[in-house]
Amino acid sequence: MQGELTTTPPKSPTVATRKFRILIVDDDRDSVDLLSQWLTMGGYEVTTAATGQEALRRVPADRPDLVLLDLLIPPPDGLQVMRAIKRDRVLSTIPVVVMTVKRDVKSKVECLKNGADDFIVKPFHFDELDAVLRSSLKKRYLYTSLERANQQLRDANDRLLKLTVTDERTNLLNDRYLKRRLAEEFKRAQRYGTPLSVTMLDLDHFKQVNDKYGHDCGDLVLREFGRLLSESARTTDIVGRYGGEEFLVVLPNTDGIRAAIVAERIRKAAEEHIYKFKELLVRITVSAGVASYPANAQVREENDLLRAADQALYRAKQVSRNRVIVDRASMPPDVLDGDLSAIFKASYEDNLGQGGKDETR
Repeated sequence: MQGELTTTPPKSPTVATRKFRILIVDDDRDSVDLLSQWLTMGGYEVTTAATGQEALRRVPADRPDLVLLDLLIPPPDGLQVMRAIKRDRVLSTIPVVVMTVKRDVKSKVECLKNGADDFIVKPFHFDELDAVLRSSLKKRYLYTSLERANQQLRDANDRLLKLTVTDERTNLLNDRYLKRRLAEEFKRAQRYGTPLSVTMLDLDHFKQVNDKYGHDCGDLVLREFGRLLSESARTTDIVGRYGGEEFLVVLPNTDGIRAAIVAERIRKAAEEHIYKFKELLVRITVSAGVASYPANAQVREENDLLRAADQALYRAKQVSRNRVIVDRASMPPDVLDGDLSAIFKASYEDNLGQGGKDETR
């Protein structure tokens, strides 16, 4: 849009502290050339667009620090371009300074309502434009600095949160956070009547590994088993280190049978895994106890569920280790006497009298 500019700029305006990128959107070539020359002298980096369509391509591609926008340009017009910029979540913080020959209050109000950060009427003096640009850029700089500081604060909070909920040896959830998540899941299961299971796992003869090969080897075993545990569990499961060589898996919306299948998958993966420590090859198995709510009618709170799983784990360690035992009360009555060995290797209270070969290495 044709419009007069005061054509004698000052020798050189104060140079910007860094090269701000300004996009000039105007179809008047003479005005664009004059503005570009002056802004370049002022230390700005300048790009131009002659149409609304070109402007909408350039803004997301170039990410300018400010858009100097004429309203009367080939379609889409300046107002439509401004609306598109301000609707975009990423681009909306880019200041838009409108330049136009319209002087009436209604035009100014319409521009401001559509997101204009400032408004300048042609013809204008370069000093006036410089003041408007610097004011808008200062606001932009302050906003981006605040956003950057907020992001750094969010990142620091995230790191702090991770430290408070993560076990340092395994990078799994720690016992405190595990109990909190279990309490939340137990309340949810009570509210909606959905099943909830827990699996308590214990590395077999872990103390012997520490005593024979040292604590560095023991730490490696804990760390690798934590990774193996995460890989063997489902994405919906909540996995953590419960303490020492004990681990806990919380399985939302999962009954005892399905929890036992997951536990057996973990047991088998642990049995087949070889831990490499220096020149040593170390094998260690895992025992697991599973309990489920509401199948176990004696479970009234999450601690009852933990105790049932812990008792099942204790029986697994007593029998022969390297096995999964499901709390008898957590299994549906119609499958207690059934042969589930084809589905998973698990022992129940009914099977305790059968004994079993010690498969622990």
